[in-house]
Amino acid sequence: MKTKSIITAAILLLFSVTGCKVGNVTHAGGVDNQSYLQFIQGGETKYKEGVEVYVDNSPAFTAQVDKIEKMKVRGNVYAIKDGQHQLKVVYNGSTLYEKKIIVGNQETKKITLP
Repeated sequence: MKTKSIITAAILLLFSVTGCKVGNVTHAGGVDNQSYLQFIQGGETKYKEGVEVYVDNSPAFTAQVDKIEKMKVRGNVYAIKDGQHQLKVVYNGSTLYEKKIIVGNQETKKITLP
């Protein structure tokens, strides 16, 4: 009878200990597969109206060009998917930049325009 109560108590103790969470539990969520583009004024042209940006075969979007002095602040960034892309930047009908680029996850690619 004593042996039966000891075994029952041991089983109850085992179930009570294994049923509890012990320690810190962390949850790791994946970051979005996004990267960013930033356009920087490299020369005297101010690009006040912005530039047209073509990424792969997507329709163009207008991007603002940041001055170097404003680089202390984050500036204007534009989200794209990470990976390899064909990038083309056009201003007043002239192609300023056309290149195949590779951007990593959560990376900001800075494009300096003439």
